[in-house]
Amino acid sequence: MHAFSAGTASGRGIPGICSRRARRGGCLFLLWLRAVVTHSGIHRMRNRIWLLRSPDIWEGATFLRRWGFIGLLIGVGAGLGALALMWCIEAVKHALLGPIVGYAPPLPGGEGGSGTYAFHMSRPWLLPMVTGATGLLGGFLTWKFAPETAGIGTNAAIRAFHQGAKIGFPTAIFKLITSALTIGGGLTSGREGPIAQIGAATGSGIADLLKLSAHERNMALAAGLGAGIAAIFKAPLAGALIAAEIFYTEDFEVEALVPGVIASVIGYSIVGAVTGFQPIFSLPEGMTEFRHPFALILFVVLGVGCGVLARFLVGVYGRVERFFRRFPLWAAAAIGGVCTGLIGLAMPSVIGTGYGWAQFAINQDLRLIPPAVMFLAALAEIVAASLTLGSGNSGGIFGPCVVTGGMFGGAFGYAVSSVFPELEPHAGNFAIVGMMAFFAAAAKAPISTIIMISEMTGGYGLLAPAMFAVVTAFILSGKKTIFPAQVNSRLDSPFHADEFEPIALCRVKVADVMIHLPVCVNAQASIAEAMGLMGDYGLASLPVVEHNRLCGRVALLATHRVPEEQRRSTTVKAVMSLEWQAAFPNEDLFTILKRFAANDVGNLPIVTPEQPERPIGLITRSGLWSALEAAKQQR
Repeated sequence: MHAFSAGTASGRGIPGICSRRARRGGCLFLLWLRAVVTHSGIHRMRNRIWLLRSPDIWEGATFLRRWGFIGLLIGVGAGLGALALMWCIEAVKHALLGPIVGYAPPLPGGEGGSGTYAFHMSRPWLLPMVTGATGLLGGFLTWKFAPETAGIGTNAAIRAFHQGAKIGFPTAIFKLITSALTIGGGLTSGREGPIAQIGAATGSGIADLLKLSAHERNMALAAGLGAGIAAIFKAPLAGALIAAEIFYTEDFEVEALVPGVIASVIGYSIVGAVTGFQPIFSLPEGMTEFRHPFALILFVVLGVGCGVLARFLVGVYGRVERFFRRFPLWAAAAIGGVCTGLIGLAMPSVIGTGYGWAQFAINQDLRLIPPAVMFLAALAEIVAASLTLGSGNSGGIFGPCVVTGGMFGGAFGYAVSSVFPELEPHAGNFAIVGMMAFFAAAAKAPISTIIMISEMTGGYGLLAPAMFAVVTAFILSGKKTIFPAQVNSRLDSPFHADEFEPIALCRVKVADVMIHLPVCVNAQASIAEAMGLMGDYGLASLPVVEHNRLCGRVALLATHRVPEEQRRSTTVKAVMSLEWQAAFPNEDLFTILKRFAANDVGNLPIVTPEQPERPIGLITRSGLWSALEAAKQQR
């Protein structure tokens, strides 16, 4: 057998037998191939050719190629912007807090933190001076060069999105500088706000360089916002989702999702390649495991507390912001900085981002922060963040919300785990879910928040209880949001106003815009009289009545066909059309607009259902469009 195989392989052996088998096998193979090609292969080939010719395939490929390139550019810019922001914050922190105050804030586990941290502040009396001085400097730069960078950067990006405004690269540079001063100088702020505005400016700037349309520029702005957040928090999926969710309290910007995905992954990859891909917070092995269904009740109670606390944050921030409006921006920022520094003397967790202290709440490190102190730290974080950002200092609210929710959840978790240890043995899980529930309620962004905190902690094991807590907090927090620039839906966004004109018209009734006067002409009136009436009201046609009942319509064009010398002797009845349409007071304007188009008229008489042939008023096209513009202004 071996010799036959070797001989066949080398072309020797038994030539007759081998050649006959080869020819027979080759013929059988060719017959099989022919059958496949002629019967099924051709049909499959035709199907593939038809798919390639499908316009949807080519349209999708063109969209992906276009936004793949744009998303790549935005992601690179957002990733580099995130790295620059992180380095600038560290540089300011090491230049001010360490040498002057003698304080080194703790770090979260994913950024180099350890369990051996020991709190120490050599010169605490200098802390209010440092925070006040950085507030004064940052406030002066903001007041002098870039007032649009004051306060929460995410809110500024949301406002620019809805207004269709451009965010230039100079805005991004000043936001980076002033935010580095704020966060690195010890004021209570987060990195989300500045990187959101920096990323949005990157997307808007790239769109301008590529000469994209206003609509595409807004999608690029949204993608840049999400990419910046994805990069700095190492949360690519959350960044893509927040690019679609953060602009509305009850809606999504779906078109921003694909560019947001591409830009977020690129931005995350750039930051991860430099700083590592580990999550920001480190957790003990097996901690985030959901074990007992009855623990859901405890997480719902946590959601109730976070919802109430979110209302408190929005209320305090709004009052502080209104108070500081009476001062010049540079003075308000300095006062806010001093007040924040004074709170930091009593509660060091409010200094900077506070992520290291949130790590202690997750780990339940009661040596550094006991449960009662955790609860007080949550309240202090709200007040300090309101003083910092409400006074005009640059930064973001996500970081303070993470610390507040983590502290409140940590204190709550310690209490319930002591009473019900069999339901949830890890009290730190409540700290993680508290982060999600609190920010989701305050920012009205539940889905992206759940994903973001899960990515920041490195696991989805708490997804089920987090959903219960987040939904509860989201509902109980009410309609108010920490981002005043948010609107309810795309229908309420000025940027989408032209897309939703029919819906806007559906909200207005005929009775709201009608002329409360039966503008019409009698059938026995002269042509000249009818023409004069149409000229007075600027109309191209008029309803015709006879014995106070609608009987037709006369058009200006029809009256012009009558010789001028006969217009005083010819009656309207001689030239009018017997066809007429009317409108009811309770009908919406979109229905009337369709009736205008179907009958090619510029006005309609208004009648009541009780007397459908007796006019009580008139509605015109110009009145309809004026009502639409008024509705747009109210949005």
